[in-house]
Amino acid sequence: MARLSDLIKHGKVPEKKQKEEVKIRNLASLKEDKEEVVKITQEEESIPEEIIEMDLPAETREEEISELDLPIEAGEEGLFEKPDVKTLDNISLPSEEEVTSEELEKQKQIEDLYGITYNFIEGILNNLKRKQKFTIEKGLEIVSEIVNTEKAASILYGKAVQGKGIPDNLAAHSVNVCVYALMLGIGINYSREQLIELGTTALLHDIGMVFIPEKIVNKSGKLTASELETIRKHPYYTYKILQTLGEKYSWIAEVAYQEQEREGGQGYPRGLKGDEIHDYAKIIGIVDVYEALTHHRPQRKGYMPHEAVKLILGNQKDFFSNNVKRLLLTKLSCFPLGSYVKLNSKAICKVVEINENSPLRPTVEILFDSRGRNLPKKKITRLTDAPLLYIIGTVYESDLPL
Repeated sequence: MARLSDLIKHGKVPEKKQKEEVKIRNLASLKEDKEEVVKITQEEESIPEEIIEMDLPAETREEEISELDLPIEAGEEGLFEKPDVKTLDNISLPSEEEVTSEELEKQKQIEDLYGITYNFIEGILNNLKRKQKFTIEKGLEIVSEIVNTEKAASILYGKAVQGKGIPDNLAAHSVNVCVYALMLGIGINYSREQLIELGTTALLHDIGMVFIPEKIVNKSGKLTASELETIRKHPYYTYKILQTLGEKYSWIAEVAYQEQEREGGQGYPRGLKGDEIHDYAKIIGIVDVYEALTHHRPQRKGYMPHEAVKLILGNQKDFFSNNVKRLLLTKLSCFPLGSYVKLNSKAICKVVEINENSPLRPTVEILFDSRGRNLPKKKITRLTDAPLLYIIGTVYESDLPL
């Protein structure tokens, strides 16, 4: 997996006194405006034009680059509501609602889309390793199916966050970023066409990482200056690869080239700022960091979704616009569909419905009671209707009671 920790700096979220609208720009201007064509720096022009023949530079410096010293566990202060009573003994659960076999089958079919998407992007990466050409039409069809299927993005989001049976590699990272980006795109009411454009670009945004040596990508220690510089070439490699698809898809190459740019100009490779960065690239950029934080790395365990959101909102003062950060908070639920949570009553539940107006109070299915006993019948509770109940943390599927 790509090391993305160099993207994260310390800082605080600026106060938001006014509600800001998310601006949606027309991609047509990027496709047609010749002045928007990506300008390659003089240093990049020295790289051979044929992407498959690239020779990566050898290390020239050994200075150690310090990484962000992330806390072992993110604190929970201020995230969860406090109870109004001293005892929870008399809390009653609502009446049970059975989940039908038809609904379970539909969810399984949607979850299967994850594997289909994974196989598509893995095929592209393998072609690149073998220096073979590839096409993306199949990818467009897959993203279209996700977009056109009700609740598909939400269900796939839950699957991606849980990570059960999903390998920790570049292909999975690409699928996850695609799903997360779609969640944000849906949240700001992108059209069907915009969602397909956003999802496809997100799926392909990191394919240039295939040309970064694995010893650098998988290094558990600190990166040297030359190693960091090598990793920072991957947006350019992605751009050159996607250019081989021809003029029809040149806009994908140009948007993907911006995915490491940051709102205040702190990103790379060109240090773009604000409106110089396309909206798709802004969305892909923030979910790229979120995806990295929520998955295991050699030096740390992956953060829970709500912990990752808090880290980004707390350490990304100028990296992302307030609009995009607000989207992350409200549209990528702190407790995603299909994830497992623990209540203050000590019951363990599965999230079955997200409440966007109250992201910390989803609808859950009670799986285990306060003593860890499996309930004989399924019971559903809407936390918005149960003021005495609230979530105290999330649970990995592997840690569920037997």
